[in-house]
Amino acid sequence: MKTNRQKIEKEIRNSDLSREDQEEFLVFLFFLSDEELEPMAELFSQDKSWVSRIYQNIKSKYSALVSRDQRLWKKIIQEEIDLLKKTGE
Repeated sequence: MKTNRQKIEKEIRNSDLSREDQEEFLVFLFFLSDEELEPMAELFSQDKSWVSRIYQNIKSKYSALVSRDQRLWKKIIQEEIDLLKKTGE
């Protein structure tokens, strides 16, 4: 039986992300446990478009943290809230 990490890696490798972006995404996920990756594995298996959405979100958050840009961070969080409200309707 495949682990959640293996399932996610397969989806990332089969995505439209560049090889470099794939590698970067996998590095970000390295810090999460297999249990923490379960919701992401389920999401990716249901809708492949989430691979690039989640990657872009993580990359944006990383940029905001590194640059200490609080406005960008708040914008990203607001976009997440809006998306959750939209998908919950």
